Amino acid sequence: MPTEFIDNVKGFLLNPTETLIAHRYESLGDALRYFVILLAIFGALNGIMMGLGLSMAQDLASASGGMGAFGAIVTTLVAIVAMIIFGVIGLFIGGVILHIFVYIAGGRKDVSTTIRSAIYSATPNLLFGWIPFIGFLAGIWSLILQVLAIKELHEISTARAVVAVILPFILMLILVVLALSFFLISGPTITHAHY
Repeated sequence: MPTEFIDNVKGFLLNPTETLIAHRYESLGDALRYFVILLAIFGALNGIMMGLGLSMAQDLASASGGMGAFGAIVTTLVAIVAMIIFGVIGLFIGGVILHIFVYIAGGRKDVSTTIRSAIYSATPNLLFGWIPFIGFLAGIWSLILQVLAIKELHEISTARAVVAVILPFILMLILVVLALSFFLISGPTITHAHY
């Protein structure tokens, strides 16, 4: 693995502010290459875990010896390809949505800056998100890193960056509550027949 990639991972995990400042003017293409490598690693780790899980389940269900090495390799390769495709699509959709809130919070850089911040902040989650409990902590670190990335790359205050990152979650929570309320209110009603 290139030393630049490893240095970036170390920087985003252990010294994020300095690393973000150093990447302030990095191109979106360079950031995307970094992201695709992260997605491939995450896909491989998830694929291996899924392959092992499927193999163990088949071993328990039958005496056929599970899916074997070929099945585990295929599962891993499918997971890598799927992770890269859906990860990049999700990055751009999520990046545009986040950019709207960054703009509301006062960030005036372009959308590619917001997408780069999403890439950098995904580092802990994509490296450790597949590990039980540690994945939860990695998700929290990714959220904190997202605030730092928005702050540094858009050059806005920490409070504005927090608003930009937290506002979409609050809005999504409100929409879920409204949808559930609507479903419960307009759901099927039970009528009692009188005989």
